[in-house]
Parts: sequence; C-alpha cells; structure tokens
Amino acid sequence: MGAGMMRAVAGAVLRLYPKAWRERYGEEVADLVAARPVRARTVADLAMGAADAWLHRRRIPGARPLRLPLWAILVAGSYALWLLWDPAVSEPARLSFASAHASEAGWLFRTATSCFTMAAAMALLSPWQLGLAVRAAGKRAPYGAAARTTGRRVLLTALAVAVPAGFVLAAYLGYVFDAVHPVTALGGAMVGGFFVPTLMTLVLPVPLTASGSPVLAGGARAAGKSLAVAAMLNGIAWLAVAGLMAFGLRHSSPWFVTAVAAGAVLSTGLAALVAWAVLRSAPHDPAALPDPAPLGPIRL
Repeated sequence: MGAGMMRAVAGAVLRLYPKAWRERYGEEVADLVAARPVRARTVADLAMGAADAWLHRRRIPGARPLRLPLWAILVAGSYALWLLWDPAVSEPARLSFASAHASEAGWLFRTATSCFTMAAAMALLSPWQLGLAVRAAGKRAPYGAAARTTGRRVLLTALAVAVPAGFVLAAYLGYVFDAVHPVTALGGAMVGGFFVPTLMTLVLPVPLTASGSPVLAGGARAAGKSLAVAAMLNGIAWLAVAGLMAFGLRHSSPWFVTAVAAGAVLSTGLAALVAWAVLRSAPHDPAALPDPAPLGPIRL
C-alpha cells in the first residue's frame, strides 16, 4: 500500500475518534501524522487509540454523555434477539433433555409456557388501564376536555400498533398450539421469550402517549406497572427454561447454550427496559393534582 493510501487510511481512522476528542486534539494529531511517514503500525496505533478514547470517553474534557435513543436500543435489541431464534428454537436436534426427569421437566415446561403466556396477556391488556383513566378523567372538571383530547391521541396510537401487534400475537399463538411450526419440548418452552419483548415494545407507544398529559399520567403509570409484572413473569419463565436446559446440558453444544443464554439476557433486558421507560415517563399521579380553584363556603 502506497504512502498516500496509508495517509488517507490514517485520516479516516482519526475521524473515528469521539467528537470531543477531535475538537480538542484532532488538529494537533493530524499535523503530527502529516509530518511523519505513515506505516501500518501508525494506523494500528491510531485505531487502538480510538478504541481507548471511546472506552474512556468521560475523561475527555468537554465530552457530553453518550445517549442512545430508546427506540434505537429496542429495535437493535429486538433484531439481535430474533437472530438468536434459529440456533435457540429451530434446531430440534439440540432441544432434548433426559427422559428420566420427565415429571420435573413437565412441571418446568408448564411453568415456562404459563408465565410467558401471562406476560403476553399483561402486555396486551396494559393499555386497558389508560381507557379507565380517560373515562375517569373525562368526568372530572375541568380536566375533561384535556383528557378527551389526549384520549383520542392514545386511541389513534393504539389503532396504529394494533396491526403489527396482531401479527406478532398470531405468530406466537401458532407456535404455542403447534398449528404452523411445531417445535420440540424445550423449544416450545422458550418460544414465548422471543415474542413477549416484541409485544411489549409494540405496546410501548400507547402509555408513552398518555404520559405526556398530567391528567392521564396515573393511568400511564398503572399501565407501566402491568408491563413491569409482564417483565417479571418473562424473567421467571426464562428461569424455568434454564431448569429444563440443566437436564440435558451435557448433551447440548456450547453454541446452543450460548445462544439460549444470550436470548434470555436480551429478552429479560428488553422487557425490563420497556417497563422502566413507561414508569419513568409518568412519575406523577393525577389524583394528587390540586383543584383549579378552592371551593366556596358551604351553606347549610
């Protein structure tokens, strides 16, 4: 590789450094690189320096906290979770456990499937709390008009997410009842863990829309509590799946165990993140809102 090409590669590597680092040291390092011959070792040192700068980004003067949008984390996490579907669920040769533990395995299987099913139900029914809140606030003067306006936005949001949520639910039920894609016992036990976070993510915009109104913040918080219960049920179900895997761990490949473990971590993490996002966005209870004007004297 020519000297000009190496210098161009070095310049590209410099652009990989954090913005705060480039603003403070970029010109100085660029001049230093331009004044000396650029070799492969120079590029490697710059690349290692870029990695170190990102790892210790907070130490750079003027660096701002790195914040990723919630939707980006949820979308990336959901894609990563579904990439683990094939090695974790769709390979029946690796989904076996010892028949000597049939009774224990049956109990764990029922626990996992029941908890995943209840988690999905809690996620889908969480917006019902918002409907109750809209109805209650609509009867409370003078918040009725504001509640109805926000209620219409919540309804439109719910209608927008109903179609994709319906497709995900139909696919989930197809696997649960083995109507479309039959899976083995262990695969069937963990299927719900791949669908519950997706359902919770699709439901998320509904309580977030309501949390923008102080009048409906209490309903959004109630929905967040339902999502938190769904997240806990999802985690309990994955513990039951881990118990099932323990019976046949000696017969499982390391890649299969790694895929299932990564799926469990992603599933529980995404579900918890959805519940946390709703609870964090609606910290106030509308019942505690003061009345707009004090009551006049009571006449007997």
